[in-house]
Amino acid sequence: MKLNNPWVIVFWFYLGIIITIIISAYLKVLPAKSSTIPFYDTIGHFILIGLTAFLAHLALNKRYINIFKISIPMAPITVGILTFIEECLQHFSPHRTFDLVDLAADFCGIVFFTWLAEKITIKQPSEK
Repeated sequence: MKLNNPWVIVFWFYLGIIITIIISAYLKVLPAKSSTIPFYDTIGHFILIGLTAFLAHLALNKRYINIFKISIPMAPITVGILTFIEECLQHFSPHRTFDLVDLAADFCGIVFFTWLAEKITIKQPSEK
């Protein structure tokens, strides 16, 4: 499997940002909730997790796997599973709360941004 190098670099950089945000939330280092932007948390889930799926899908050259004769995009499914696990783990944290609305926003972001990634044409590197 060949990886699309520019997208791989961007994905790993962005994943570092996402991991930093997650760790900061568990350590309660993130700033307090802002009342100036309504639904900022839900919008944040939609965009941050959606972009993760977008970049992962492009980094893996839009690779698909077949499950029961159904072709499924590998990266967005992986991001969705990891997101579900992370949201469930929030139940055990004193500083985080499990929220079905956040989970729904995550999955909507994954679907929307995967659709956007499908619209992008990936230029294959020419072999010399």
